[in-house]
Amino acid sequence: MDRLIYTALTAMRAQSAAQAVTANNLANAGTPGFRRELSSVAARWLDGGGDDTRAQADDVVDTAVLDPGTLAVTARGLDVAIDGPGWFAVQAADGGEAYSRRGDFQVTAAGVLETGDGHPLLGANGPITLPSGAEPVFAADGSVSVGGLVAGRLKLVSGDLAKRGDGLFGGAQHDADPAIRVRSGLLEGSNVDTAGSLVELLEQSRAFETSAKLLRMTREIDESGARLMRLDN
Repeated sequence: MDRLIYTALTAMRAQSAAQAVTANNLANAGTPGFRRELSSVAARWLDGGGDDTRAQADDVVDTAVLDPGTLAVTARGLDVAIDGPGWFAVQAADGGEAYSRRGDFQVTAAGVLETGDGHPLLGANGPITLPSGAEPVFAADGSVSVGGLVAGRLKLVSGDLAKRGDGLFGGAQHDADPAIRVRSGLLEGSNVDTAGSLVELLEQSRAFETSAKLLRMTREIDESGARLMRLDN
């Protein structure tokens, strides 16, 4: 029965990780450009003599759903949405290049154009810097103008990217795609289905409780067996 305990424990671990992913999706339902995550787990059958009658849950793998979020009209000049597929190139915390769909831009006191979560937006020559107090205007091709003068151009890339642990997307560095267009005054929301995620969280909670019951049942069987052995002796 101790083997059954390991099977139940691996299932509980996988279900707990899945609940954490779903809870994170719900927490970011209002985050602009957020891409909801999915967790998947594979069954690992134990090798040995006899029939394969028991499988343990293997490592949980997280992936992101790249479907677009809903566009909302904000009329805010610093809100920018990508029209169709594509990504904004941003500077990650480690200084490297990463990618995001988050379009609620802001300008820091130092004039650096950033996403709403503080990642500098990249142009052809690094982070885009604007004059202090500037009110930038964004053209469809990503050009950023201040007072009628072009101060830079957003680096826009295409391709399916993998989600990183910091919430950004990455992989191999991509070249700018001049065919991508943006729209100012619009903001893309997350692609999280709140109602669906709540149902998903409930199902995951029930699955976790089922595995917990299996674990308790295994303990009770072990205790009953131990009592019978003592009686026989």
